[in-house]
Amino acid sequence: MTGSPQSVKIKTPAKINLLLHVKGKREDGYHDIVTVMQAIDLYDELLIEKADNLELICTSPDIPSDEKNLVYKAAVKLREFTGINEGARISLKKNIPVAAGLGGGSSDAAAALYGLNRLWGLGLSMETLCVLGRDIGSDVPFFIGGPTAAGYGRGDELIRLSNLTDYWYLLVNPGILISTAWVYSQVDISANDENNPPLPVAMLRSNGSPAPLEKGGKGGFERVSPGENWIGPLVQPNLELTKEVVHIKIFLPDGLRLDGNNIWLFPYNDLEGVVIRRYPVIKKIKDEMVASGAMCALMSGSGSSVFGVFRDRDSAERAGRNMQHYEWRTWIVKALDSCPYHIVS
Repeated sequence: MTGSPQSVKIKTPAKINLLLHVKGKREDGYHDIVTVMQAIDLYDELLIEKADNLELICTSPDIPSDEKNLVYKAAVKLREFTGINEGARISLKKNIPVAAGLGGGSSDAAAALYGLNRLWGLGLSMETLCVLGRDIGSDVPFFIGGPTAAGYGRGDELIRLSNLTDYWYLLVNPGILISTAWVYSQVDISANDENNPPLPVAMLRSNGSPAPLEKGGKGGFERVSPGENWIGPLVQPNLELTKEVVHIKIFLPDGLRLDGNNIWLFPYNDLEGVVIRRYPVIKKIKDEMVASGAMCALMSGSGSSVFGVFRDRDSAERAGRNMQHYEWRTWIVKALDSCPYHIVS
């Protein structure tokens, strides 16, 4: 083991899903998905200190501090993998709402792997941490690398992207706790293609990529009619996406198009229908977002959080003020443009 600090403090970001398509059920019980994830500047905080035993302390009394917590699981996993028996006192300050589709638990687990790797002087690579993270949760590998990625398989097979947009996001959480397992158990795979939003044909070239922007530049988009917006671009120089079976790297669902090396999204979430049927407030939030000026609004992950996409901060703040009469938590957030984990102190 290499030299190591006495303590590590890390900010751990939330994420939103700019697109989530469910392809089908896997033999291992999980679902095959295609998603685009973006880390945002809403954070939990972890303080990891050297100690004789392994201990987790959380500011929220409703969150377990034992092996049921993904942070604790991450610490145990790291000790088992390396064969060490080091201790640590891990203090978790929660700001990201739980069971909300924002990946807070997975982000905290990824930060625990990252921070304990430093605290214990293990010297493990990011690639190794990602492998360990897959056994803890499907979103954990994303948070280790971040901040923008296309995910496939369980969502843990990743293609790192660069986000060239300059959007602002209004994030709203209605305080409903939603089980990810329940949502996926209710998804009707056969209905996904039927229920996906129709793509605005006028925006597509004959080769399936978006038409040129009305206005170029960073964070541009083209509006064809209200609610029909492509957002982007995201960039990955060597990305290969195709619907041709013989050449598949990852499946290219409707709502994701290439224009050279630029990737454009027509945001949708196959899990929305399931959640809205039980919790119609999700649709109410989306409608309020769009009525308040959002380019588009979408539920993140398995819910219950909803985000709206805005051209600038002023527009997002105006929309947020319009929604303050509801008993919802709101945040104005921005996409992260670098690795989400950095040492605060």
